[in-house]
Amino acid sequence: MSVQSSIDDTTESILAALGEQDVSEAQKEEIAKIVSQLLVKTVEKTTANQMKTAANCCGPELDLAHQIREEMNRRKELLISNLKALR
Repeated sequence: MSVQSSIDDTTESILAALGEQDVSEAQKEEIAKIVSQLLVKTVEKTTANQMKTAANCCGPELDLAHQIREEMNRRKELLISNLKALR
């Protein structure tokens, strides 16, 4: 499932939960923006936790831990850039 389809599905679920209430297009866009921001924050927090874990478990192999951390940072930044482009 792509990131955009996840955002769309979540937005539709929120709108369905609101039921009969009238929601303008601007409000729908705001909901999608909030969902997108939540995804960015989740990616950042998850990546930070993974990097801590990699550094803690790979003490003797610190160079390997740094390589893993750098790759995780590159992938996180790419994902965040893609998410921000969806806004």
